Amino acid sequence: MTDLSENTRQDRRRSVRLRRSAMLRAKLDEIDRPNIKIAEARDEWAQSFALVYREYLASGYIAEPHPSGMHLSAYNLLPATCVFIFRTYVTVISTLTQIFDSELFGLPMDALYRPELDALRSQGRKITELSALATPRETRWCNLMVFLSKTMFEYSMMNNIDDICIMVNPKHVNFYKTMFLFEDFGEERFYPGVGAPAVALRINMEHIEDKASEKYKDYDVDDNIHEFFYKMKSTLVELNNGWTFYDKRPPMSEEDARFFFNTRQELCEKLSPRQMEHLTRLYPFLKSIPASTMRTDHP
Repeated sequence: MTDLSENTRQDRRRSVRLRRSAMLRAKLDEIDRPNIKIAEARDEWAQSFALVYREYLASGYIAEPHPSGMHLSAYNLLPATCVFIFRTYVTVISTLTQIFDSELFGLPMDALYRPELDALRSQGRKITELSALATPRETRWCNLMVFLSKTMFEYSMMNNIDDICIMVNPKHVNFYKTMFLFEDFGEERFYPGVGAPAVALRINMEHIEDKASEKYKDYDVDDNIHEFFYKMKSTLVELNNGWTFYDKRPPMSEEDARFFFNTRQELCEKLSPRQMEHLTRLYPFLKSIPASTMRTDHP
């Protein structure tokens, strides 16, 4: 029998093959070899960014179409950022991105909710933001985002996260508060980035398990988010075998970063000199970026 290539072995090690529980059977039987992983190859990132672009465009969140057909930001170049993907054997069919707070870059939500986030930071809390959630309309019935959210929750617990924050369109607030028990965090404000209003929501990780236990205590197992998230263990911990989470290495190779930068050269145009200097240390090719493309009104 031919040995597996190193890339194939790594891919299998870093993927979570979904077990066929009662909840999974009801949703995933028609999907070819469903699995969840953290994107780590150009094709995985590209499929994720393209999926987000298509769904944002269809929802009216992209005012002017871009020839790249991909939606991404400078945060995708940061070492800690995780792009979670739900895929069939070869195709990404759902995605969400988790961005970790940092002193230099902060979070995208700072554009609207800096005071609220600073209040958490002043308490020494470890914060992340969820963004770029996308599932094609034809597969939303599978509740794929529930599975991605479970993996993200486990990853957050592994990294001792205190707060998970998100900006959502007001029409989606009830879903996030009812199903995942997000709490109000910031009042409705207009978000120019997507040309639509946004509401800030937050999960306090210190209390979420108790809240979920109380909320879902009388639910059947197939609909019990608490049972699914906290008692039906996945194999996420196996991903940590030989792979460092939340580390300081670039998430992409320089070749991959160059590819995505060439695809969306405006990625760095609003970065401060200090932010650009930091990214340039990670990706030396960025030294060639003209200074005129960077804002200079930041310290």
